[in-house]
Amino acid sequence: RLVGGSRCSGRLEILDDQSWVSVCDAAFDQQDAEVVCRELDCGAPVQVLGEDAFGKGDAQMWTQEIQCRGNESHISLCSISLSHKQSCTSDYDVGLICSGYTDAKLINGSDSCSGRVGLRFLNEWGSVCDACWDMRAASVLCRQLNCGIAVSVVGSDWFGEGSGEIWADVFDCDGNETKLSECSVSSWSRAECSHRRDVGVVCSGSSLAVHDGLVRLSGERQCEGELEVSIHQVWRRVLLDSWSLTESSVVCRQLGCGSVLNFSGSSSSSPEHSHECVTGFQCSGSEAHLGNCSSPQTLNCSSTQQLSITCL
Repeated sequence: RLVGGSRCSGRLEILDDQSWVSVCDAAFDQQDAEVVCRELDCGAPVQVLGEDAFGKGDAQMWTQEIQCRGNESHISLCSISLSHKQSCTSDYDVGLICSGYTDAKLINGSDSCSGRVGLRFLNEWGSVCDACWDMRAASVLCRQLNCGIAVSVVGSDWFGEGSGEIWADVFDCDGNETKLSECSVSSWSRAECSHRRDVGVVCSGSSLAVHDGLVRLSGERQCEGELEVSIHQVWRRVLLDSWSLTESSVVCRQLGCGSVLNFSGSSSSSPEHSHECVTGFQCSGSEAHLGNCSSPQTLNCSSTQQLSITCL
């Protein structure tokens, strides 16, 4: 079993005569990891970690070397060397990150950097439910595909509905990972997922991407806060006047945050935003991101109200 992480990552423990024991990293290698990930139905190993990456275990330490060829279906089928490794304390517990997600692509877009998200779990391709997906996961995917950063997260009305499996794993990415398999998977989503909810992504490397119009919300939570828009590579606050629900719905969709709950004005006094604001966005409501709406004007930020949005 893997302890202290998610279902497919954690400190490795093996059942030895009815008690769980930790495994010493000196006694464990990549072939052994292949077998453990396979046995747990977790795909392939992403990383083997030493030095209590998932906390120190209080279990006894297994110090004999496990010698798998890598093609066994269970670790109990691997041979064990009788010699013990001397340098094994709980500081050397082995940790393991497996991922069933072995490949990714964007399907049905204008190029390889836009499209419906397709992930391969073990050997089967499937689409991803929009309830399980956010801007951070999208950015990791774009980076994995050498497509820059994510510009927007869109629904199935953009790149069509997939067929076959729908993966409802929730990817907890912090956004800095180089591939999706490095993100922990927190849970299986309980959302009602159908192919009508297949998620798509537009990356900055796509011809569909307009670099002006990246958005972020500077709040405590990912889907609410003061709106900032990137215009000519500078982050600017947005003024409340001339803003409507239509523009708000585009922002919430772009962030992968569902529909808009409400928006309001807030008098922000943060000094780094005191002189650059924008106003005058006009959207029809169907755009994938704010950069596709009419161009705004840049104004000095006066004492006028700046915009906060809460998405559902």
